[in-house]
Amino acid sequence: MVGISSAGIGSGLDIEGIIGSLMAAERLPLNKVSQERTAINTKISIYGIIKNSFADLKTAADKLTNLSNLNPLKATSSDDKMVSATASAANAKGSYSIEVSQLAKAQSVAAAGVATSDSVVGTGSLTITLGSYDSNTNTFTDNADKTPVMINIGAGQQTLDGIRQAINDADAGVTASIVNDGAGSRLVLTSKETGAVNGFKLEVADADGNNTDTGGLSRLAYDPTAAAGAGKNADTLQAALNANFTINNLPVSKASNTVTDAVAGLTLNLKAVTTAPINIDVGLDDTALKTTLDGFVSAYNKIRGNLKDQQQKDATLSRETTPSTLERGLRNILREQVAQYGVGLSDIGLSFDQDGVLSLNKSKLDTAVAADPSILEKVFSNTATTTDARVRYIGANSMTQEGTYAINISTAYDGSNTVAGTLNGLAGTGVGNTLTGATGDPSEGLQFSVAQGAIGGMGTITFSKGLAERLSDWIGTLSDEGGTLVARTDGLNSRKLRLDDQEGRLNLRLEQIEKRYRAQFSALDSMLASMQQTSSYLSQQLAALAQQR
Repeated sequence: MVGISSAGIGSGLDIEGIIGSLMAAERLPLNKVSQERTAINTKISIYGIIKNSFADLKTAADKLTNLSNLNPLKATSSDDKMVSATASAANAKGSYSIEVSQLAKAQSVAAAGVATSDSVVGTGSLTITLGSYDSNTNTFTDNADKTPVMINIGAGQQTLDGIRQAINDADAGVTASIVNDGAGSRLVLTSKETGAVNGFKLEVADADGNNTDTGGLSRLAYDPTAAAGAGKNADTLQAALNANFTINNLPVSKASNTVTDAVAGLTLNLKAVTTAPINIDVGLDDTALKTTLDGFVSAYNKIRGNLKDQQQKDATLSRETTPSTLERGLRNILREQVAQYGVGLSDIGLSFDQDGVLSLNKSKLDTAVAADPSILEKVFSNTATTTDARVRYIGANSMTQEGTYAINISTAYDGSNTVAGTLNGLAGTGVGNTLTGATGDPSEGLQFSVAQGAIGGMGTITFSKGLAERLSDWIGTLSDEGGTLVARTDGLNSRKLRLDDQEGRLNLRLEQIEKRYRAQFSALDSMLASMQQTSSYLSQQLAALAQQR
């Protein structure tokens, strides 16, 4: 009998087609697994979008917990080319009249010229000392905040260029350069910082034994108290000067033209000597504030839209309760009021329409801020009020609960020790003059400072969480371990793992079934082929017998 090498060849049956049809029916459970996995992946993707939108909203909410974002300041100068300013703290608000009589300058001196930058000057050492020179008393006072720097000049550094490099490498508070004035090359030294206190003197220990003459290394010496050519051997190009100016007619002198410590929270940039007063006005930056609030509104409406879309018929998450639960939680927080002050979003021009879309009425916002400059802080941020002026609120954390807490100080702060006392009846943690509420107590994380010498009962501190703080904390819990978004995504991923196991078992079963079908149909194919051959043989024999009759 001829061997059969492929199913159906011997019998003529379409065995591959039959097996394919049977296996298609067997694969239906596997197809369902694949479809379910696709649906789960889609859900995970949707939850990823929701999680990212909540993260964007948390970022926008966190901006509203920052007081600098709630009270952005703008400093406007009547002439930016003369004096400009930037403001960083609310206590800088106001108007300032600035007159500049002298700008701060950096000291600069030039040594006597030599032929070229490669000319040999001499060896020895240089000592550069920063400080201030008083021409009235002809005295030089060292800058106590700076340490004199000694620079050794060896045989390999004795050229003018070598000395320049050695000074710059020493980081001695001055920079060295070489200028060719047409008659020769001169070493020019300039203070790195402006101001009278950042002048300098350069003393020389000359290898030739004479430290103050104009020969050898001592030709570079510059002591402003010495005589010209006898220790004061370089020419003064620019004396070290302070910036002298007035603020509202009050004289001020500073070492730099960038003044950060004249008015708290205000930086002045002095650019030129003035011929008339320059007016600086510091006030609320309405544009920056409204941009921050618009960002919050946009982030809220984005996540609200995502949650609403998933509650529609035929949406991916339409059969789940999570989107509606999250939307309800979000809406409930933002429709609350801060009880201590009796204010909420509607009081600052933020309102919801009938569909839950949030919008900002900027005219109402302007009116509210004008009536109460701290209203945004009250609505959005953590705040606290105290009944004793010697207690000052510093901050809190996500564990701090709203409430009123009694304060009692048992060890007063004396300026060098650590304060001790209780908050809400429990011992707080003291650091310097700061006390923090105990872990596990509703006052946990609540932090305040106590004035030096204050002891005994200090009244109470009433803590409130602003809406942005509450919202940020709530969103944080959604992504924490066990949070709604994490739990739902973890559940879907677990289901995917189970489907992977199920798919593996189904594939193994399908392989076994296909092997069985192929074995069965191969046997059938062989049997049918044999029967066909027998039938053909018998037909031939019968035909032969018929012919013999």
